[in-house]
Amino acid sequence: MKKPLGFSLIELMIVIAIIGILISLALPAYNNHFKRSKFTEVVLASNALQRQIEICFYTKHTLNECDTFQKVGSRKTDFTAASYVNDIEITSSSNSLKIKTTASAESSISASGDTYIMGGAVKLNQLQWQLSSDSTCISEGTC
Repeated sequence: MKKPLGFSLIELMIVIAIIGILISLALPAYNNHFKRSKFTEVVLASNALQRQIEICFYTKHTLNECDTFQKVGSRKTDFTAASYVNDIEITSSSNSLKIKTTASAESSISASGDTYIMGGAVKLNQLQWQLSSDSTCISEGTC
């Protein structure tokens, strides 16, 4: 009797089904990881503004002189020119600042755009930054 060569149709269909299941499991994880990698541009834009505010603060010794883009010596468009950054804002209150950076829909899990909010406060004559719990990127897992 002659030995059959090759694979039967049912064996090939089982292999294709297994590959399809594996791809369907891996694709959502890959898309989320891809969006998180794009979100790093939002974090970098915020970090660049933080460094400019720090330089301004340490040269002028007050946050009141560093609470707008003009006082820092830059323009808003310097930070929103990146592909994945929709908006960046500076808000100030007594002896503290907040930088709110909003991501584009392409780099966000949510359709409205994840936000990355850094709060800066003066403690012992030093400007210290902390990620705000109001940031939507925390719950979405992008930051």
